[in-house]
Amino acid sequence: MACLPYPEPRPYDPGADDAASLYAPYRRDGYFETPWRPFSKGALDLVRWMLTRNPYDKSAAPQVEVVANSGADLAGRQNSARITWVGHATFAIHDGDDVVLTDPHFGHRALVPARYFPPGVPIEAVPDDALAVVSHNHYDHLDAYTVDTLAPSVRWFVPLGLADWFRARGRDNVVELGWWESARHGRWTMTCLPAQHWSRRIGQGTNETLWCSWLLESGDYRYYFAGDTGYFHGFAEFGRRFGPIDVAMLPIGAYEPRWFMREQHMDPAEAYRAFLDLGARFMLPMHWGTFDLTHEPVDEAPKALRRAVEEAGATMDGIEVMAIGGSWHVPERAAASLGPTTQRPRTSP
Repeated sequence: MACLPYPEPRPYDPGADDAASLYAPYRRDGYFETPWRPFSKGALDLVRWMLTRNPYDKSAAPQVEVVANSGADLAGRQNSARITWVGHATFAIHDGDDVVLTDPHFGHRALVPARYFPPGVPIEAVPDDALAVVSHNHYDHLDAYTVDTLAPSVRWFVPLGLADWFRARGRDNVVELGWWESARHGRWTMTCLPAQHWSRRIGQGTNETLWCSWLLESGDYRYYFAGDTGYFHGFAEFGRRFGPIDVAMLPIGAYEPRWFMREQHMDPAEAYRAFLDLGARFMLPMHWGTFDLTHEPVDEAPKALRRAVEEAGATMDGIEVMAIGGSWHVPERAAASLGPTTQRPRTSP
């Protein structure tokens, strides 16, 4: 891939935080950007972060609940829908006869950081006809070992610029989408949606590939997978346009220090606000408990989430903090309440 001179980010305009900015062009001079808040942190900010004293005590071993799970339940049919947390941003959604993976990562490392706990189910348990969505190319979300190990027949849905990376690894069963585009596979509709983040990995320069979140519709349930994102006004627009949403999988970890992380990662209080904006029935917190990526301990995020919810005068009802390897059945609702979404995005072939 050619390495182009990355353009200077546009200055942030507070007036751009309206729904129209979510539909604005997001590619400029060969690179992708978030139109409402272009990512502004650079190498000097990274150095400053690395030199900043960490106020957290991380000497204790993280306390994360882990349960044994052979993955046998991924075979066969679920009468409703069952979601298993593999760890970090990886969920296995078992809806009817189908299994959908989110940002599948079964590897030992995210480039440098090692896993604290093994994947919640073995990679061998993933069915050969599984579907998978990828939010962006960072190493804790797109893992080469996982892509190489899963069956070539797994169907991948990725944001713009990533399909060639998959094809170079012999994974041709891949669909590439831009924001607001949808693709259908059987009874599923996968819609690529905006997120507030950025991209880079070895061989792919800064923002040469797109990042996104996903709306996953099975016909019986609607799932929103946020991928990796800062808090932004898109959540309210997604709730308005695609509601009712059954389950929102939202990142709550890797958020300190805020001066550096706010643009790219939500903290637990912002994740709770995003849940309310989406109007989803349930929230599954993710992006914690697996990799040590930032200042806060890897088990701190759920505690901070509970504090934020209590400070808001609410309860944890509807928020399912899962164990690694744990599974949770999506409570059913009347089929009649799941009508067609409004303003259907353009469908990609």
